[in-house]
Amino acid sequence: MLISLGFLAKRFGLLKKEHATILNNIIIYLTMPALIFRAVYESKISLSLLKIPVLAIVIGTVIIIVAYIIGRFLHLQKPTLGAFILVAAIGNTGYLGYPLTLQLFGIHNLVKAVFYDLAGTVVFTFTVGLLIAQKYGENEGKVNILKEIFLFPPLLGLFAALVPAFFLKGIALPKFFVDTVGFLAAATIPLVMLTIGLSLEIAKVKDYLFPIGVVVLIKLILTPLVALFGGSAVGMTGTDLGVVILEASTPSFLLSLVLGLKYGLDIDFLPAVIVTTTSLSMLTIPVWQYVLRIMM
Repeated sequence: MLISLGFLAKRFGLLKKEHATILNNIIIYLTMPALIFRAVYESKISLSLLKIPVLAIVIGTVIIIVAYIIGRFLHLQKPTLGAFILVAAIGNTGYLGYPLTLQLFGIHNLVKAVFYDLAGTVVFTFTVGLLIAQKYGENEGKVNILKEIFLFPPLLGLFAALVPAFFLKGIALPKFFVDTVGFLAAATIPLVMLTIGLSLEIAKVKDYLFPIGVVVLIKLILTPLVALFGGSAVGMTGTDLGVVILEASTPSFLLSLVLGLKYGLDIDFLPAVIVTTTSLSMLTIPVWQYVLRIMM
């Protein structure tokens, strides 16, 4: 409903598509780092969490290989092929994964989604994803991988939360600080939903029906299936496996538009894929969670 509210606000002129950039900056630089800090600060951190981002990177690698093979078979143009690989392999594990994890598994399990997203998806995006965007895009530009990763604000929020978790154990942070972080964190979910609604574009969907259909099958069906088998193979159960499958079943990531504009990928194809996978994920994500509960 919140996503629809953002979409309708744009339709009726209450907000403009350009406002999504402003909201996105508020989320990336202020509220999401606060949400991540709160989730990690209030959770028990153990080295066992590291298997989650490792699995996320393995899943992404497998899907990139599959998407590349299928994309070449479809004879897509270079900018479209690069966009095709990115949106098939990388999910909206932060913007959509966090609120869904909060609702389904609670704040104390959000740290698992944080590790999947930041140590898995974000690192993967700003390394392999950037290299793919540069290789297949039409704009020339050098990739500064270390700068992109270590200056990404939500990742800084994770690092900041790990300091008290490991080095300041037993020392309580000031209540006014914790409360302020909590207020900012609480704003993340509605802002994210509104931003997704503002960013959705349906005009170009009909021009890319077949490749979009293939991306839907890869992103919403194959990827969570790989996550299910991969997680089970390494002994994951319970909420660990539930969060991994949830994150893997998220639709194509919104930041692909940023990469597409920066590196010259097919910017007509990208929003068409995002709106389609986001809309259909409202059906497929509950199905995957239902399947998981039957298995458990």
